[in-house]
Amino acid sequence: MKLLDKCVAAALVSLGLAGIQTANASPIADETGVSGEIMPLGGVLSSRSNLAVSSDQKRIDSLYSLSSRETRVVGGVLGHVDYTLVPKRLSLYAGTPRSALADGEIQVELGARYLVDNLGLLTAAVIPMTATDSEVWSDPFVVGSPREATDLDRRGLRLGLAGVLGTGLSVDYRLYRKDVDQERSGTALGLSAAERSQLARDGEEHRFDVNYRVAITDNFSLTPGVQYRRLDADGAANRGWLLRPQLTAQLEVQRWQFSMTGYYGVDRYDARQPIYDQYQDGDRKGVVAGVRYAEPFGWSNWSVNAYGAWSERDSDIRFYDENSSLFAVGLGYRF
Repeated sequence: MKLLDKCVAAALVSLGLAGIQTANASPIADETGVSGEIMPLGGVLSSRSNLAVSSDQKRIDSLYSLSSRETRVVGGVLGHVDYTLVPKRLSLYAGTPRSALADGEIQVELGARYLVDNLGLLTAAVIPMTATDSEVWSDPFVVGSPREATDLDRRGLRLGLAGVLGTGLSVDYRLYRKDVDQERSGTALGLSAAERSQLARDGEEHRFDVNYRVAITDNFSLTPGVQYRRLDADGAANRGWLLRPQLTAQLEVQRWQFSMTGYYGVDRYDARQPIYDQYQDGDRKGVVAGVRYAEPFGWSNWSVNAYGAWSERDSDIRFYDENSSLFAVGLGYRF
């Protein structure tokens, strides 16, 4: 499996593109054996962010304004492989399954799904790596000269339960550990050691998701949900929480599937950012839509997928403002 280009991964995460899949719990195959999906994906990404790692954003000229807009063609391949041991009961999987994307993460998962009678579909997995933000700026606050990128190691664990007690309820918990290879935030500005320690990005993240799918008709459903994240960063200025309600609508008409998700969230931080003497509190909002057409030209197991998305983060500190838009198409094959 080849992961998406890191720019696509970042866009999908910030835009919450995977939210259009929350209405579908990952099923277990009817028969013992191998199954899966592969989907080449390509599109156009337009974004503004002082934190995005790319050649166009390597140099910034101000700590009080948003970077210039960057537009590029991006592409890659998503996919996953499942091996069912007991029909409709136990399945082992590896890859970037759509269920793993439901909270806005592009990540590799190695895990198992088990159907527990009278309880639901239980998922347990390890996350050895994420493609999202695989690099960050070692010191994001360098002005007037090129910034240096450094590796970000982000890994975790996942526990989930879908179809709780035969209802449309699903719950999901993920624990991530984040380590920045060369953390130098604030060094170029001559901050004291105590001030630089407040900007440290290493730490843990706890993520909780609760969604409830409501079938309005046989072909139309609504899925309200809420996501809560607790950011336990080593630096107090990066320590806080995020709360994001969202609503997904999904409609199926013969071979067509239409999905749309809207969300609005707020994030709050525990301490003032020492460079600006302000909290980097803010809000996030976005809309994402997707269309899937199954068996084009009569091709069995194939599908054409198109996505459009927009998101924006508005922070009390303008340096952290972000906005992105993405249009992408992909050709999927299930086996």
